[in-house]
Amino acid sequence: MSKVAGQPLPDALIKVVDLLVESRIRIDALEQILVKTNPVAYELYLGTIENLQAHKAAEVKKVLTARLKSKLREG
Repeated sequence: MSKVAGQPLPDALIKVVDLLVESRIRIDALEQILVKTNPVAYELYLGTIENLQAHKAAEVKKVLTARLKSKLREG
């Protein structure tokens, strides 16, 4: 059983991690197929991924800022 800081991970968390790893492997394989079969589509895919990462970063920053402001008002 996997452990984090000496504590066993719950079975549900282990299953989630396993699914994430399996999904990452499949995505990597599909990316390699896309690179070889359609490089133009692959470039579009990379652009979309970059845009999504930027959007995610902006959303995380917005949520963290709101949370910090809320904590400052409370404390």
